[in-house]
Amino acid sequence: MKKIKVFLVDDHTIFRQGIRLLLKLQSDLEVIGEADNGAQAVLMVQQLNPDVVLMDIAMKGMDGLTATKDILAASPKTKVILLTQHENKEYILPALKIGAAGYVLKRAAADEVVNAIRTTYQGRSFLDPEISDIVVNAYRHGSEDEYETLTEREREILILLAKGHTNNEIAPILNISAKTVDYHRSNLMKKLNLHSKVELTKYALKRGLIHT
Repeated sequence: MKKIKVFLVDDHTIFRQGIRLLLKLQSDLEVIGEADNGAQAVLMVQQLNPDVVLMDIAMKGMDGLTATKDILAASPKTKVILLTQHENKEYILPALKIGAAGYVLKRAAADEVVNAIRTTYQGRSFLDPEISDIVVNAYRHGSEDEYETLTEREREILILLAKGHTNNEIAPILNISAKTVDYHRSNLMKKLNLHSKVELTKYALKRGLIHT
């Protein structure tokens, strides 16, 4: 019997070990690798070519949403399931928009995680029952995620600003002028409807773009 090859991505070793043990009990599933950050996951998925990736969202460095986008761009046939504690539309909708095949909360029952893997492997989507209403209501009311309107440069500057860097400090990091940084800063804050450095930092923390 051909086994479903699964790759785990989470920055908590104990959690990965628990999922690995859970999946080891299933005769049709096989964990072929794991990573503790998004950047490492992107590289290893291209090398190992798993069928399904279980991906956390909030991790140091590259977050799970960005990693998912990069993985799907390089390996379109790979199914990515977001396995996370985040249950608000600011995470759920972007995940679905970039092509995630499933979204499961970490408090879900063990058999639900297994079912999600099998379901997405078969080419169908899987949503945790607890978030189904959130998705339906969001699309019913035409909700849009403002973060998706940001350019890659604006996202880079958002993260650096949230980490406490000034315009003058960001300029050499991105090899642009301080004036250009200020231009992008104004644009991103307008798009996100943020009005201060404090609001910007809170936003980045909420999205898991930075960590305390």
